[in-house]
Amino acid sequence: MNAAANKLELQRLNGVDSNADEFGAGCESTDVKDDVAVDIYVNDGSASHSGDYESGSNDSSSTRPEAVRETWSGRFEFLLSVVGYTVGLGNIWRFPYFVKRNGGGVALIPFLLFLVSCGGPLYYIEVCLGQFSGKSPVNVWDICPLFRGIGFVMVGLSLMYIWYFGACFAWVIYYLFHSFHPRLAWATCGQPWNTDLCIDASTNLTEKKLQLASNISAKFKFSTSATEFWENNALAKSRGIDDLGFVQLHLLGCLALGWLVVYLCLWKGVKSLGKVVYVTATLPYVLLTVLLIRGVTLDGAVDGIKHYIYPDLSKLLKGQLWIEAAVQCFYSLGPAWGGVITMASFNKFNHNAFRDTMIVCFADGFTGFFGGLVVFSVLGFLAKEIGVLIDDLPFSGASLAFIAYPEALSRLPLPNLWAVLFFITLILVSVDTTFGTFETVINAIVDYDFRRLHRYRIHITSLLTVLIIVGSIPLCTSGGYYIFMLTDWYIATFNIVFVALLETIIISWIYGANRFSEDIEMMTGNRPPLLVRIVWSLVIPIFISTILITSAINFAAPSFGKGGYQYPYCAVVLGDVLAFAPLISIFAVAAVLVFIKGTGTLTQKVCQLTRTSKGWRPNDKKAEQTFNNKSYTYRKTLLERIKYDVIGWPSNS
Repeated sequence: MNAAANKLELQRLNGVDSNADEFGAGCESTDVKDDVAVDIYVNDGSASHSGDYESGSNDSSSTRPEAVRETWSGRFEFLLSVVGYTVGLGNIWRFPYFVKRNGGGVALIPFLLFLVSCGGPLYYIEVCLGQFSGKSPVNVWDICPLFRGIGFVMVGLSLMYIWYFGACFAWVIYYLFHSFHPRLAWATCGQPWNTDLCIDASTNLTEKKLQLASNISAKFKFSTSATEFWENNALAKSRGIDDLGFVQLHLLGCLALGWLVVYLCLWKGVKSLGKVVYVTATLPYVLLTVLLIRGVTLDGAVDGIKHYIYPDLSKLLKGQLWIEAAVQCFYSLGPAWGGVITMASFNKFNHNAFRDTMIVCFADGFTGFFGGLVVFSVLGFLAKEIGVLIDDLPFSGASLAFIAYPEALSRLPLPNLWAVLFFITLILVSVDTTFGTFETVINAIVDYDFRRLHRYRIHITSLLTVLIIVGSIPLCTSGGYYIFMLTDWYIATFNIVFVALLETIIISWIYGANRFSEDIEMMTGNRPPLLVRIVWSLVIPIFISTILITSAINFAAPSFGKGGYQYPYCAVVLGDVLAFAPLISIFAVAAVLVFIKGTGTLTQKVCQLTRTSKGWRPNDKKAEQTFNNKSYTYRKTLLERIKYDVIGWPSNS
């Protein structure tokens, strides 16, 4: 078959009329007739689809049994799994830090606003995308092949997340080991890592000052025993990112052990983890309740809770608060990372997608708020014990939770028992979160050629695990904490917010909000109401666009606490690369696809690539036939798109 014949055969398979004068002009066409399947390739004179293998495929091994993806055993396992993925250490340590950094209770207002208006509706989109298609975050963009780069960014961000998140995992395991000591190592001074300014529960400040100086009015910067355990022992923290120091073998060992636990869970797949989440998704709430009960009984706890709950409304005028609230919403809830799509892709068609989304969003918001109450009750106590204001406490970032929680644990009866239970819980929560994020990366690789690569899933998982451990060595140095905070600051700022914006635009205005609602109705039996489509089409894009513009104007280099550490210029430049390089790749992938795919003029190619490819279909054989018999006409003008794609009038067009 010559090149011309190949081209004609390819067009025939794609449903392209070779005699059409202006194919794709104005992007108005009927999808089922003119669809461009960008995943079709020509090999040895025959055309084959490169997506999921089915019986009868042109692949020479098509006589072998069809490989089938695993699914959750039931809806409740899926629900607990996504709760476990969503509710992680980000809620327990990052949310209280976000609130403290932004002045206390006022930060809750924009966070809750974004959770309701943006985070929840976007989470619903991703649950439906994954469940409907049964595809990984890369292949799911068959819904709009031009922006397949979004899937690569999701996978890249997920890989970056589990890389730097591993340091947090190592810290938790290190604390767990020390929880078995006869007396909690962070509860008292007098340890080799303590300084003369260390104070603990038994310290008399007046006597301490007399010991240090003859002038009782002298100002001392005291630090608690938990603070010094964290900085001087657990981290062996250096003076800055330009002083990495030596590899801390205790952290490297804990990190490797943590990844071994994750590997064992991933090795067995979703079936085994589905049983583990019955414990990991519920136990944190029991422990947080115990810690809160103890926290509110500490002297000064009321001041901390007031600082947490009562807002200073004047701080709402700060643009940085709003961008950080949006980032915290997307960071803690999980959309735009790809993990939600991945977890939902293992789920069968069910009628509870919207209800599940609401449950997860409530659990996420509640956990963050509840964890904040625990932390701020302890912060109030620490501020009174040290003799400073809450805003002037000398710790921030991840250290907030790794100081406040241990302080609360050391004040409990049987502190070792509660410390062991608490840090085991954090490990299990970390496994939940890491599983969903790592699955995003693994499935992106396996789904590239599922029938062949799924057999090597264990090998792929093993290789990635080893590479991540080796790549995490810098995080285990004395300066690793500064790398961790720099990555956390930049990776979660523009990237996930911009990806969230693109997702809603693609679903609402390119694919069509009403059309997507019909897909959801096919899957669940219920069509999302008009209000939901309006939120997708208007509210989320307007909110996120405003935030992105505001953040670009007001964005500043990371700093932590009053008079806190300031990163050198070269580190800030590296952070900017982390923040913007993934976004550039989205448009680079789009440019490559336009160059190598489609036919006709540049405009025609773009129009073709914004229409679904043949890989976009329901992950349900019964629904697939109904789906294939449907047609869709792409509209030219904005008014027509509002009428047909958002409002749904008339719904059968």
